[in-house]
Amino acid sequence: MDVINMEGGIDLINISDWLQILSIIATTVISVVSVIIASKSLRLTRKSIEDANKPYIGCYVEMIEVGHFQKYFVIKNFGKTPATIIDIKFDKEIKGLGRHGKIDSIKNALIAPNQKFITAVKVEEKDNFTVIVIYKDMSNQIVEQSFNLNLGFSSDLLYIDSNNTALSKDTNALKNTLHQFMKRGL
Repeated sequence: MDVINMEGGIDLINISDWLQILSIIATTVISVVSVIIASKSLRLTRKSIEDANKPYIGCYVEMIEVGHFQKYFVIKNFGKTPATIIDIKFDKEIKGLGRHGKIDSIKNALIAPNQKFITAVKVEEKDNFTVIVIYKDMSNQIVEQSFNLNLGFSSDLLYIDSNNTALSKDTNALKNTLHQFMKRGL
């Protein structure tokens, strides 16, 4: 390739010059790609850290069977940071839930990591229902989650009571209680 020099003459670009130019271009491209990859990696790492450390509020129905059946509605923070419950809504009225079918007292309450809010549910309640929990994390990000729950999930489970007549009533009750604690570990 011909190049005009300063004196008006024509010089040729030799192979060595071409290799240097290509080397500069390749280095620049590799540097730009490296910066792009590093910035994407940093964003992904930051998102992973945020996701690992945010609150995860869950709702479920728990059944305890120690001498008798009892159901509980549980709201638990499974995450690693606290959250503030802004609102809780049910798609239908559950009369046997909490006090008079309402649990409004937990609105605007802070729920710490691994903390639970638990309220009794009448054993007779067997409806399916949807609960929507709206909460705010420490970054003021608002999250809305919906849970479909079944209060009748335990209605046909068999409960076996030890009733050894050679033992006292208290001893049988203690034996049944210990059995239930052991069963929880299954």
